[in-house]
Amino acid sequence: MIRDGAAVSVRATGRSYLPAAGAFGLVLALAAVIAATGVVVTAGGNDQRAFHWPSVEQLRTSCPHLDLVGLNTATGPLYHLVVAAISGPLGLGEHGTQVVGALFAGCLAALAVRHARALPSWWSRGLAVAPLLLSAYFWQSALWMLTDDAALVFAMAAMMLMLAVPAGPGRNAIGALVAIGVLVAAAIATRQTFVWLLAPAALSVVDPARPLHYPRSTLRDAALVLGPGIAVLAGLIALWGGLTPPAMRQFNAANPSWTAIAFTFAVAAIFAVPVLAATAQVAVVRTHLVPELVTGLVVAAPAVVFRSAATKFPDDSRRGGVLWTLVGKLPVLDGRSPVLAVLAFVGGFACAALFFVLERRTALLMAGALVALAVVTAPGSQLYQKYAELPIAMLAVLVIVEIGRTRILPRTWPLAGLAAFQLIATAGIVGVPVVRALGG
Repeated sequence: MIRDGAAVSVRATGRSYLPAAGAFGLVLALAAVIAATGVVVTAGGNDQRAFHWPSVEQLRTSCPHLDLVGLNTATGPLYHLVVAAISGPLGLGEHGTQVVGALFAGCLAALAVRHARALPSWWSRGLAVAPLLLSAYFWQSALWMLTDDAALVFAMAAMMLMLAVPAGPGRNAIGALVAIGVLVAAAIATRQTFVWLLAPAALSVVDPARPLHYPRSTLRDAALVLGPGIAVLAGLIALWGGLTPPAMRQFNAANPSWTAIAFTFAVAAIFAVPVLAATAQVAVVRTHLVPELVTGLVVAAPAVVFRSAATKFPDDSRRGGVLWTLVGKLPVLDGRSPVLAVLAFVGGFACAALFFVLERRTALLMAGALVALAVVTAPGSQLYQKYAELPIAMLAVLVIVEIGRTRILPRTWPLAGLAAFQLIATAGIVGVPVVRALGG
């Protein structure tokens, strides 16, 4: 009987991995199809041709004398090193190497689907992963060589561990803490802007009920989760002589843009409003109205104080994506966008309301991640929507799963609306250019 029960358990466990394996396979299959057609379109394809494929080629031809300073990319080198290490010995050309790069996107899709298994139905699981897996920027990074999905798979795995490992004394979780530190470091080594992960990592080792009660163990745990990422960031700064590689410094880090804080929360509104509408009751929102209003006003202020109107080519500061397209079509006042300010207010309000819906520790981790993301985006002059959307979409998946695993979602139509919005945007940003290219 025990043997039969064990066999059933093994079969059930195997079946539980099938959706994740299917997601991985689907992403790889679509990437292989696009690579086979030779279609290189959208901003993602342009970046592949201009930056990431040349960087991978450079590493392959210069091996073993690797030059990590002269790469023609604004990001950390880990993605390019891994892709070069796999594609080089196989002798793959540009399009074959695209499929190698898609391994990261496949892993990200599998990780998201696997995490959503805690939800009770296939419908709720699909709605939970839709904000991320239907994002145009997820698919740009899956179909062409970009570093976004690679950094995000490390970030999502780290955030999942942070949520899973309890804070406080008595936990036997040294291995998990080391894993968090390594994953954070890998994300930073892939895209140094993912330094925002250090904020939730630091918060994850603090017991919110008694934050100063066990300072010795807290400091030890903080060293484990923060040390590797800080070391990698310090190494990159020493290597490059700044926060970006020398070749791209004049473009990506030339001027700070404090509008980034408002922009990040405006993007967050796209996700936070449907999630809030699906999970919260009006009475709960009204209970904390003052902090919600204050948060909205604070994060909207940069859109009023600093220039926040959309820009046009060749100025790459504020253009591209659904949000900047909307801002560019609506009136501005003295270089300030009222619509961006309103969306930032709505995003701040909705995020603050969700803070009070979530369990305290989860809320602190999510808030720390979002605020850090907004602040980290500010030093760069380029505010492309993907910089904020992909991390926020990942956080949205985690929030939906955290809420849905403990209670029944009172409404699913807002999440269905978000999924439809993401699907339509992806069809326009990625699907239409691909179809046009295939049609000649």
